[in-house]
Formats: sequence, C-alpha cells, structure tokens
Amino acid sequence: LDQAWSMFMEALEPLRADGKLGAILLQYPRWVRPSRDGARLIEDARRRLGNRLAAVEFRHRDWLADGTRDRTLALLQRNGFAYVCVDEPQGLDSSVPPVAAVTTPAIAIVRFHGRRAEFWEGKVATVSERFRYLYDIGQLREWLPRIAELAERAEEIHLVFNNCYANYGTTNAVQMGALLRGEAVRP
Repeated sequence: LDQAWSMFMEALEPLRADGKLGAILLQYPRWVRPSRDGARLIEDARRRLGNRLAAVEFRHRDWLADGTRDRTLALLQRNGFAYVCVDEPQGLDSSVPPVAAVTTPAIAIVRFHGRRAEFWEGKVATVSERFRYLYDIGQLREWLPRIAELAERAEEIHLVFNNCYANYGTTNAVQMGALLRGEAVRP
C-alpha cells in the first residue's frame, strides 16, 4: 500500500511542479461504507496527500443517509476534502443521493454519471454501457438551484459530465452552460 501511494504521488509530481495539478479525485467503491474503518481510510488519504487539493466521491448510499450525512460531511471538512456531489441512478446500494454540499471553500464538484439504473451495478460488456445516458433539459434544470447554492459557498465549481458515450457528455455540457447563462437551449 505504501509503495502504491508512493508511485501515485510520484506520478503526480510533474503536474504539481508545473502548477497544473487540480483536485485529486478519490472515489471510494460501494464496499467502503461509513464506519471507523471507512473514516480511517479517508484520514489516511489526507495524511498521504499532504495539503494537496482533493475531493471524495462515495459509491454507497449510507454515507449520505439521514443518520450519517452530517458526520460524513464533517469528516470531509475536518480533512480538507471537497465532497463530490453526484447525479446517478437512485434506489441501489451504490446510489448516493443528489446532495449539494460544500466541505471546503476552495472547490465544489458535481459529477453527472447518467441514470441508467439497469446497468449501474451489474456486469457490462463495456463501461460505456453504464454511462450511455443523454440527460434531457429538464433533468439538467433540476441542478440549477443546487449549482447556485454551491456557487455561494465555493470559490470554484467544476461540473463533470461522465456520461461518456459518443458525444453525450459534451452535448450535455454545452446545454448546461447555456442554461447557466440563461440562454435558450435546444433539446
């Protein structure tokens, strides 16, 4: 584990040295759940990353459940990690609710994964099957109030369209940009 972290940090060094390293994304799989062990993983990541800007995305719904949400966000805040807000299929163990939260003022991140529930947790022939989802304008509009809330509390907001099939991600990014500017958007 130490060697893997060392190699990872070494690989990032050229980006850091050139001032091109943004936030490091730490995505915890669905088998990492809110617990003392889960918290220790996050605290260990902070220790290993030093003061580098990093963001955490969870893949188990219990992290943001009503009984654990405040503790989860406080854990990220104490460790200086940005919480990654997500739009993804709901109703599964790996479904994190679309909560807009800022845990560090430096950055807020929203990842749009699509909503293909039937492929989210199961085996797929290609990863693109899971993310082959084109948002409609109404679904993008749902995020406008949340994005406005994030903008009030974070210096930067990054919207990442991970619905990476054909031109779906870029199409939705262009549409979201137009919505944010108050322009008319073509379906």
